[in-house]
Amino acid sequence: MTAADLLAYISTEGLDPTSSEETFAGACWEQAAALISQHIGAATVPTIITERATLEVGAELFHRRDTKNGISQFMSTDGGQALRVARDPMVAAYPLLAPYVGRGIA
Repeated sequence: MTAADLLAYISTEGLDPTSSEETFAGACWEQAAALISQHIGAATVPTIITERATLEVGAELFHRRDTKNGISQFMSTDGGQALRVARDPMVAAYPLLAPYVGRGIA
C-alpha cells in the first residue's frame, strides 16, 4: 500500500495528483507506518492487518489538519455537530493489532 491508497481511502476525489494533498498524504503514510512499526515491535502481524492499521492511522493524521484545536465540525442541515477527534492517532489501530501484539503491562 502507498499514499495513493490513503488518498483513495479518505475520499479525496478530484485532487491533482501533483498537489500538496498528495505530498501531505505521503508524509502521513510514512508517519503512520513508523507508529505502527514501533507498536508492533518484534510481534508477527499479518500484512493485511498491518496495512489496514497503517491506513487507519494515516487517515487520522491526514484529517487532523482540518480540525482546529481538536474539534471537527460536520456540516448538516440542522447546523452540524461539533465532535472532538482522538488525541492519539493510534486509537483505531490498537484493537486491530491487539490479538497479535497483546497489551502492555505497566
